[in-house]
Amino acid sequence: MRKKHLTFLDFLWMGREQWPTYPHPLARTFVRWLGPLGVHARIRNAHVLRVVEDLPLPSGAHVLDAGCGRAYASFWLARRHIDWEIWGIDVDAEVVKHNQEVASALGLGNLRFRERDVADVEADIPFDLVFSIDVLEHMENDVGALVNWRQVMSRSGWLVLHLPLRHQRQRRIFRAFKQHVIADHVRDEYTEEEIKDRLAQAGFTLHSITYGFGMCGELAFELNYLFWQLPWLRASVALLTFPLAISLGYVDSWSSPSWGNSLILLARPSTA
Repeated sequence: MRKKHLTFLDFLWMGREQWPTYPHPLARTFVRWLGPLGVHARIRNAHVLRVVEDLPLPSGAHVLDAGCGRAYASFWLARRHIDWEIWGIDVDAEVVKHNQEVASALGLGNLRFRERDVADVEADIPFDLVFSIDVLEHMENDVGALVNWRQVMSRSGWLVLHLPLRHQRQRRIFRAFKQHVIADHVRDEYTEEEIKDRLAQAGFTLHSITYGFGMCGELAFELNYLFWQLPWLRASVALLTFPLAISLGYVDSWSSPSWGNSLILLARPSTA
């Protein structure tokens, strides 16, 4: 059985540091005390953090969060591992600006952000760890991105990926979610076989593949995202279901489901 590294409060407060970036005062208050209303981002970040925390990374590890977004995982790691040097990169200039402001306000000198294409990374010092959470399905040249990440990693480095399973294979609980798709995905997500092939093409050896968003995680997501077509109603229902959704999401974050709607992959450069 894998070790639990995140407490319930760790999970609940994931993303809480971003409260100043929310424009509405009620939203800022909610996020400051309870973290963001969305549960699904917590689940995928927590699954990646569990894998990362089990890795034999060196003291002073050099870490890349490729396509960091709001960087939930990077903020958590920066607080827990003050000797690590963590870089978050993203193409969204506004997100990068906000992240850097938050990191500076928290005194996290080991965490830095840069606006950059995630498929065009450069590094003076090889990365001991590259992780990426729900990014490759947005990229036309996913193999090219993987090749670039391998080139900036140390030979003994680790790659951790979280990716959605192909939506046609996902198991839904409420019928309405059978029609739920993400408009800016450039492909129908991934099957296990497809991402294994992409990793091999890019020069990686796969070490493990596990699942997230099992029954508990999927139910947490669906409760949290009911009526997604109607944002005002979705937010109201999400507030009502938040206590149950956050609890179910936490259970999913430390469990090891035999099936799930997301894939968590651990790989290393093939020359390692």
